[in-house]
Amino acid sequence: GNLPTEIGAWTRIVNFYVHDNVLSGKLPTEIGTWTGIIRFSVSANSLSGTMPTEIGAWTQIGRFYVYDNALSGTLPTELS
Repeated sequence: GNLPTEIGAWTRIVNFYVHDNVLSGKLPTEIGTWTGIIRFSVSANSLSGTMPTEIGAWTQIGRFYVYDNALSGTLPTELS
């Protein structure tokens, strides 16, 4: 299934692990509101499209796993 856009309304997200869950579709741009996120893993799914530029607001990110998907493009410069 897809990640719903409503997850952007979640607050206090620090860890988000949904690796190997048969997810498809695009990463919702709304996840850019998770400014306190430290660990993010969506690896080993079937996600596609480009990385949302909104994740450039993730200033505290320490672990970022998106491998084994069909994502394209580059990471926002704020994350490099």
